[in-house]
Amino acid sequence: MTAAPGWFHVRPVSPGAWLVAEPSHVNGWLVAGRDRAVLVDTGLGIAPVRPLAEATAGLPVDAVNTHHHFDHVGGNAEFDDVAVHERGIAPLAAGAPPAERAGYLAHTRGLLAAAATYRDLDQRFFHLLGADSDPRPLPDGFDAEAWVRPGPPAGPVPRALRDGDVIDLGGRSLTVIHTPGHSPDSICLLDDRGGLLFAGDTVNSGPIYAQAPESDLEDFARSTARLAGMAGDVSLVAMGHFGRGVAEPRHLADVAEAFDRVLSGDRSVAFRVQCDCDDVEVREAVFGQFSILLDPD
Repeated sequence: MTAAPGWFHVRPVSPGAWLVAEPSHVNGWLVAGRDRAVLVDTGLGIAPVRPLAEATAGLPVDAVNTHHHFDHVGGNAEFDDVAVHERGIAPLAAGAPPAERAGYLAHTRGLLAAAATYRDLDQRFFHLLGADSDPRPLPDGFDAEAWVRPGPPAGPVPRALRDGDVIDLGGRSLTVIHTPGHSPDSICLLDDRGGLLFAGDTVNSGPIYAQAPESDLEDFARSTARLAGMAGDVSLVAMGHFGRGVAEPRHLADVAEAFDRVLSGDRSVAFRVQCDCDDVEVREAVFGQFSILLDPD
């Protein structure tokens, strides 16, 4: 396990595949074939990611976004080739409103303020924090105003991906699985060599965000059921957020069952009031190793 200096943490998860984490924020995933590599999600754009990805893979690196949300596309402008599902091209071009980015920066500052206390408690009692999850200070010289108001999206016009497309890396390929629910353009990518499933925000080990206006609970249930049906082809689930970034294939069935229970109105599901990372009040359906955030109404 190696820690990249500064903002990122990098470690291998299987041959030719690495976690590229912005700890406690978002997980990118670097996967290399014989000829080239792909960075699945380019993160927040708080620090340059392409030099790190290319040095790690030792190959040219392209970018693929699991969806258009700003915390997954922040490094896109660094790359010569970027791809996103066809339903993500227009919202990606529009960009996130400054208020949304400012809200996330406020969340980050709150996270860092709480981290010291949590770190002390963890070291004494819980022993859960690791390099994947322990939040790091914002980099020296970070320009908050420029990050909140970055101007029109820069970088290449993204290529459109569709369900079933295959991304060839040379002796290794990634198959696109359209999994709407979190957003209309959400995709997962299945690695044919190692059985890695890059799940974006469709599956997570903490709160799964289904509360946004563009989220669709029925789509989410169909998408997670589809992934659960593919679990026999999966060796490891690689997720977009939180400290437990990898999970066993059985996690797919657990998440699919949870969405089915919520959608069917199962009265045994436990709910509580929670706030998301934008400090907006939501309903949280609690399922042990993960939860589902829902609109409070």
